Amino acid sequence: MTTRPLSRRHFLTTTAGLAASTFTGPNLLLRGADASAKRLNLVQIGANGKGLADTGMVTLNHNIVAMVDVDTKRLEEAAKKREKHHLDSSQPAPPAPKLYQDFRKMFDEMSNQIDGVIVSTPDHTHYLAAMHAIKHGKHVCVQKPLCNYISEVRDLHRAAKDAKIVTQMGNQGRTMEGQRMAKEWIEQGAIGTLKEIRLWTNRPIWPQGPIKKKLVECPANLNWDLWLSCEPSEPYFEFDLDPVTAKMKQRSPGPAPFNWRGWWQFGSGALGDMGCHIMDSSFSILGQLIPEKIEAESGPITDLNAPMWSKLVYHMPAGKHPALTVSWHDGMKDGVPNKPERHPDIPEDTYKKATSGMMFIGTDGVIFEGDAYCKSPLIYPLDKYTQVRLDMKSGKIKQTETRSVMPDNPQGEWAHHIVNGGLPSSNFDYSAPLTEFVLLGNLAIRAQQTVQWDKSAMKVTNVEAPNKFITRPSYRDGWKA
Repeated sequence: MTTRPLSRRHFLTTTAGLAASTFTGPNLLLRGADASAKRLNLVQIGANGKGLADTGMVTLNHNIVAMVDVDTKRLEEAAKKREKHHLDSSQPAPPAPKLYQDFRKMFDEMSNQIDGVIVSTPDHTHYLAAMHAIKHGKHVCVQKPLCNYISEVRDLHRAAKDAKIVTQMGNQGRTMEGQRMAKEWIEQGAIGTLKEIRLWTNRPIWPQGPIKKKLVECPANLNWDLWLSCEPSEPYFEFDLDPVTAKMKQRSPGPAPFNWRGWWQFGSGALGDMGCHIMDSSFSILGQLIPEKIEAESGPITDLNAPMWSKLVYHMPAGKHPALTVSWHDGMKDGVPNKPERHPDIPEDTYKKATSGMMFIGTDGVIFEGDAYCKSPLIYPLDKYTQVRLDMKSGKIKQTETRSVMPDNPQGEWAHHIVNGGLPSSNFDYSAPLTEFVLLGNLAIRAQQTVQWDKSAMKVTNVEAPNKFITRPSYRDGWKA
């Protein structure tokens, strides 16, 4: 499919009228008795894989009027799988969505027909696709991390607030009961005074570390130029892996559609993949604070690739709780999982099985979750957990956190609030600073040293070099909205 550059003048002129029509056409936000019957017209950008899963969260209750993917094979597969999902749910086959390879062309042709956009593309295109949606006045749900550069996160957040649209980031743990309970337990003294948080993941499960490019012919079904989007043009490549990285799950021989996460320009490493999940509870519990200093250690990195393992220590200022540290471990180091020290109250076998998880360590106990989403936290010692459950039942420990209207379904929650009003759990007011919290770790990793962060100035203050990683170096003509 051919594409044409979208000039900024043409874009802003077109969107000025389209943004106004968004809220006056047939798909107005509804309030009142008939709101539950409202079917939104939605677009899925990034159609297969995670995109297909995201579409599945809303497709039975809303209309998917277009799907976008740079890979024609994956695009057609996603459309067929969506139709099958409807039929398997005993629903009639839905109208076929329009299929596009270029989201810019989709907006040009369909902007006045759609209400919202779900973005499930590689990290480097989150900002581009979401900003186009915002400029067209469309509600937007973006997969985590919101962007892979801090300046893009802030820019996207600011634009969404100005547009007064409904926003969401796809970190499903934020919709779940578990992290809300953990916060209520801590705030109501169940483990005494919170003094430390330890987090970890088994990611990366894709090649990272020093990787060599091997130039090969691009698959016919993939529009590589569109896949690169704002990044500088370069030939299609696959990986020439060393014996260690060759053992990692690849799923594809090149960066598309899965192995892009280990490349700084396209992804944001293990931290970017899992940080917005695993750090989510900590961010909420600590009152959405941003760290003042981040220490970093890691395996070898390059200007292109994230490391195979890293260790971070976030120094958090006092707020709802005394000043404390949040540590992060990822990957494999010296052939074993790179995990933090186990708290002695947690059974050794239980801890060993937890490939990802978190420990909230207090003066009188520890909250443990061997899962990325804080879905079902426990308290150790277990007799303390038993007492906390009794206190919840009796009302001594109160439910103070607002629950999600659609647990474990961030896309469905987003669509619900477009129709009925209110704010999704991970709207950009929450998820933009959460993403910044996460990406500050990558700033320290890329700096290969401790960094001190001035949130107001959006700047590293103790050394100048890492500041070049705050903003994407450049955007190709025709891409940045």
